[in-house]
Amino acid sequence: MISFLIALGAPAASPARCPPVQVAVAQPATLSRALVRQVVSNFASAYAKACAEGLIQQPLVTAKDRRLFLLNAPAANVASIYERDGRMVLEYPFLSGGKANVPTADELHETIYCAVKGATQAEQEESGRCLPD
Repeated sequence: MISFLIALGAPAASPARCPPVQVAVAQPATLSRALVRQVVSNFASAYAKACAEGLIQQPLVTAKDRRLFLLNAPAANVASIYERDGRMVLEYPFLSGGKANVPTADELHETIYCAVKGATQAEQEESGRCLPD
């Protein structure tokens, strides 16, 4: 299993306030190391920004093993973070239609926002924010 520890830190963020997140691959044979490295880098940027903004009030990863597993979801339209079968997962169409996709830091920041705060009912109705298909 491929696993990366993201040691995050930003000037406005303390480690105690935003605990590190360990990113792992749920299906190691499916995702290349290069793709995983890009995702980990983008996630680290997004997480550091969310932490600096004060968005992370509680640990992002609430599952027992304290890891965030990358899960390929070819039909997904956006990235999503949620608990599944006792694991926290970051679901995204990493491999879809024969090509590799990496979520941007901005996409992952929005995903973190949706996981920890969520959109208001009005935002969901008006723009579909935080409503994956």
